Amino acid sequence: MKVLNLRFRVDDLTSESRAFEGQLTEELLASHLPGLVGALGYRVESPGEVAGSAYLSHGGEVIIDGQIGVTVGFDCTRCLSSRSVKISVKQSHALISRAADSDGAEEIVVSDDEDTDVVYSFEGDEVDLSDLFRQDLVLALPMNPSCETAGVADCTYDETAQKAESEQIDPRWAPLLELKKKLN
Repeated sequence: MKVLNLRFRVDDLTSESRAFEGQLTEELLASHLPGLVGALGYRVESPGEVAGSAYLSHGGEVIIDGQIGVTVGFDCTRCLSSRSVKISVKQSHALISRAADSDGAEEIVVSDDEDTDVVYSFEGDEVDLSDLFRQDLVLALPMNPSCETAGVADCTYDETAQKAESEQIDPRWAPLLELKKKLN
């Protein structure tokens, strides 16, 4: 049986699992990753490789089990060293078919297995998984990537020097510190 692309028709599915695979282009990912970590952001170093399986449940839902893997570069939020890491995300989703609208077009709604309010919809009888896996990737990226994220143990960030620097009091605030001591 032929492997499906990331965009396929619901009619191509049966109750037997069918494999799908494809790539999220570097251009698509590059338009969504920069700016996620302030001005630093992430840099796409490879296209996103997506693979998995899809099948039609007895209730009419399209069940998607898939994985995306991509290499992204970033600057450590502690020491600002340039690093890269391979991110791999495995997710399952259920796509639920909605009743036809008054114009006769059927809409397909995507919802997570968990009880969430997040719902994705697709018009017609085609499903495009590109946006779904792109969002899975964005949600899996660390908010504050550091050298530890990339598996590097020797981050050049010196925490003790930072603590010593922060413990020094600006002499302009010294009178307020004395007042605070008197009140306690």
